Amino acid sequence: MYAGADDACARAGDVLAGLSDRRHRVGDRPGMAQALKLANNFLSATTLAATSEAVAFGLAAGLDLATMLDVLNASSGRSAATEDKFPRHVVTGRYAAGFTNSLMAKDVRLYLGEVEERGGPAVVGRSAAAVWEAFATAEPGVDFTRIFPFTEGS
Repeated sequence: MYAGADDACARAGDVLAGLSDRRHRVGDRPGMAQALKLANNFLSATTLAATSEAVAFGLAAGLDLATMLDVLNASSGRSAATEDKFPRHVVTGRYAAGFTNSLMAKDVRLYLGEVEERGGPAVVGRSAAAVWEAFATAEPGVDFTRIFPFTEGS
């Protein structure tokens, strides 16, 4: 994600191409890409935390994790958490998605600050921030996919 004036984006094109094969120009003003990054990470954080809580509930009810993921991924509960994070990191016990809970807590905190500065709705944002802050405080610097065992033990 990047943003800037046409000429600035054109000058940075080769550098951006070297950084990623998935580039999205999201606007013409500085800060727009940062806003979208924060929105994206907020959705990722919220979805992963909510999925962790839902899966913990299902396991407590006696459901099988593999069955839950199969059904969720064929239903309206499907998300990157159910399709990617749980199968690749939680089920395998790898917990190595490459992003720390401390960074996620920071991004959710930054998102919440930006939303509140603009007077936007923040009910879910405040709840998500509290979960990620608690997790980052309890287990600082661990992979963010470890929110499942953190949630399960809460």
